[in-house]
Amino acid sequence: MPFQGLALLVPLVFSWVVTCEAAEPLQIQAVNVRMFLQYSGEFSPSLAEKEVLWNVVAGGGDISEPASAALVDVIVAGKENELIAQKDVQLIVKSGHTGKVLIRGSERLGIFNSSGETHVGFWLPSVGCESLIVVASIGKSSKIVTLPFKCGE
Repeated sequence: MPFQGLALLVPLVFSWVVTCEAAEPLQIQAVNVRMFLQYSGEFSPSLAEKEVLWNVVAGGGDISEPASAALVDVIVAGKENELIAQKDVQLIVKSGHTGKVLIRGSERLGIFNSSGETHVGFWLPSVGCESLIVVASIGKSSKIVTLPFKCGE
């Protein structure tokens, strides 16, 4: 009977779906923002460690060189050595003053290292004078970083 084979296959498929659903959930572990330094071509330490972000476009505040672009490094925690090809990290950058969405992007996950981490990068052009709110998310996990950029005389 053809249905006998199907009866054996259904529990097997069901158990595979349950196993996939029970897999370790993905978590945004950290969001690090580093300014691209225009003289050296290097990146600043994480801005989370900086308190003064005044006139960074001219090399002011705690930034050692002029900088007007930044790299957002989103660290995602998952299962070690696992490849997740169908999930995206979402990034939204909003004005700290108006709340208006300035940048919206998404990038695919890759393979997790032996510690269960992977890094997903986003480029932010033309930053430095407007306060920003950076929101990274995947599934139900998210992290928010506020960058209090200011410029003036």
